[in-house]
Amino acid sequence: MACNTFRSGVRRLASLLALTLLQGLPAQAEQMPAVPLEFNLGPDAEATAGNPDLRLSAPWREAYATIGADLKGILRYPLDHPRATRNALLGIGLLVLADRSVTNAYQNHVEKALSGFSLPELPWQSGFDKLGLVKEDGWLLSSIGATYLYGAVAKDDQARRAALLSTKALAYSVLTSQIVLKSVIGRKRPYPDLDNPTSSDIYTDDPLDFGNFHGISLASDGYGTSMPSYHFTQYFAVARVYSGIYDNSWVPYGVVGVLAASDIKGHHHWVSDMVAGSLIGIAIGNVVLDSNEQYRRRGYTVNPYPTRDGVGLMFETKF
Repeated sequence: MACNTFRSGVRRLASLLALTLLQGLPAQAEQMPAVPLEFNLGPDAEATAGNPDLRLSAPWREAYATIGADLKGILRYPLDHPRATRNALLGIGLLVLADRSVTNAYQNHVEKALSGFSLPELPWQSGFDKLGLVKEDGWLLSSIGATYLYGAVAKDDQARRAALLSTKALAYSVLTSQIVLKSVIGRKRPYPDLDNPTSSDIYTDDPLDFGNFHGISLASDGYGTSMPSYHFTQYFAVARVYSGIYDNSWVPYGVVGVLAASDIKGHHHWVSDMVAGSLIGIAIGNVVLDSNEQYRRRGYTVNPYPTRDGVGLMFETKF
């Protein structure tokens, strides 16, 4: 962050302004300490502490104002981060070539080891069912909602910011993975049991079975909808946002692990699908955090203070 501070001495202000600012001050203004008041005219939530209404609305203002920057950042991510994109594509490509054996081992060891684990159903899960959301989706959305509710009750902008940015990350995950990439890539899902394949139009034992194009589908299962894993995209996007807001990785990524392990056989993905979804989710989370941070750093602060010759103003800009 570059910070350019400049002082503009405004001397001998109009008598009305001078009287207004100096009302109640001793006559010898040169003896008064500088910077008796600070207020902020920019978007930073913390700097608006003198106005509770502005402070409480800051997370919403930030979330709304950065939508354009978010979408631009996601679209330009391969151009803005060529090295990370190249390494990710190379790693995923190698996994795709080895997916038959890697996914088979995953099914036989990881899925079987966790096959009995399932999160309990939430009392309001029926509402999520009507929206086509599985139990794990319900837990994720409920957790985000609880974070926001706590932030609203406790007047905790950090919690409200985490909830709002996570909600945006979820929406971008749907757009990026479920709507765009799945439709473009058109990869078939692996058989639920690669050791015992059966005739199916949806499943395959060929990890290179791409190009099965279809219309936009919001369903979890379907023809040509394997890569990337949307659930892993949203899990890791939300985890990245929480880890960035709270400067803690263990808790959010630990929760992601629990969500991914619940009803693990229901994912129906190649291992490379899940890895791709995880990396895309982390990238989305990074973009959301970066856009929010850049927005909050903009603005300027005005500090009025009495001087020997009258009243002065100090302007501080941040960009």
